[in-house]
Amino acid sequence: METTPATYLIFWGPDWSSGFTTADVNGSTYTSQELQNYVTSFLTNLGGTSWAAIQNEYCNNVPAGTTSCAAVGGGNYVTNPRKQLKGVWTDPTPVPADIITLGLAENLADDPLAMEAIRASAHFNYDPQATYIILTPPTTIGTGQPVYCGYHTQTSSVDGLGNPYRLQYAFIPFLNATWPVLGQGGCGMNSVNVVSDSFGHGVFDGYSIVVGHEYAEAVTDPDNFATVQDGWNDVQGSENGDKCAWTHLGNVSMNNHTSFAVQPLWSNKAFDVTGEGCVRSAPTNPHAMPPVGVTPPTVDICMTLGVCPPGVAAGQPMPVNMAYFGGGVQVNPKIYMVFWGWGAGRGV
Repeated sequence: METTPATYLIFWGPDWSSGFTTADVNGSTYTSQELQNYVTSFLTNLGGTSWAAIQNEYCNNVPAGTTSCAAVGGGNYVTNPRKQLKGVWTDPTPVPADIITLGLAENLADDPLAMEAIRASAHFNYDPQATYIILTPPTTIGTGQPVYCGYHTQTSSVDGLGNPYRLQYAFIPFLNATWPVLGQGGCGMNSVNVVSDSFGHGVFDGYSIVVGHEYAEAVTDPDNFATVQDGWNDVQGSENGDKCAWTHLGNVSMNNHTSFAVQPLWSNKAFDVTGEGCVRSAPTNPHAMPPVGVTPPTVDICMTLGVCPPGVAAGQPMPVNMAYFGGGVQVNPKIYMVFWGWGAGRGV
């Protein structure tokens, strides 16, 4: 878990300095500098927002199978500080023509992206609470694309072997390419803002959606050793971004009067209250009574399978039977009623 999230942004390749252009779905042309400004502004302004605060319900230092940090107690929660972007680097070193992204499947052997993440950490200084986000120009196609629009993983380091330390990184390939079958908008271009504006809302929608997706998952599920994820994920291995990917996309207000296209993130708290876990802002009243027609699911995965699988966490159905998770209860309950604003001396 990244309890104090931070990001470092790396624009890898000489094309970022020499410049290139990309067109939106309507044929309007934008520069690579405008793309860099858009992504930099997004990461600059997301810290402290209600969208990023969705992750504040998650923690570490709790038993596997926990679905509520508040119920168990003793967890170290994800925080949501402002100014999470700590540095931006345009690295002019050449990018391999065809990146073999071993990090997507396993990270016992380093691929060029992992090595670039290590170089970036040497450039910025190592931050174990950070995600190093690597963007490549349009000429680079990673193996497996267009199966994914981005991914996050972690470099390996076991007793110092493999790498000097473990760090989280994300790979964001050029998203506005024309992919077979998917077409030009397969990774989110103009998926929220149909008409692009001068800042890049529209043509760069996919960048804030995909970068936000990988950022959120790296915060809540950063560990990845031989593809085993041991942060917050559901029984199918889906993380807080996966569970809501490409659903209910929308513009979300962020700091400094900015807004960006994002996807919802999964919230156990919201799911418990409304039956809908994909939200674009943090739930503020987790103990509210659900509205009429919303009932909790009747399937309990732990009971269905006979055991609670390791890693069962985000988004699991509510148990049929409640269990005690520690903490105090009112053994001799009392209530006090307050009529606020009714006025003195009035009958009720």
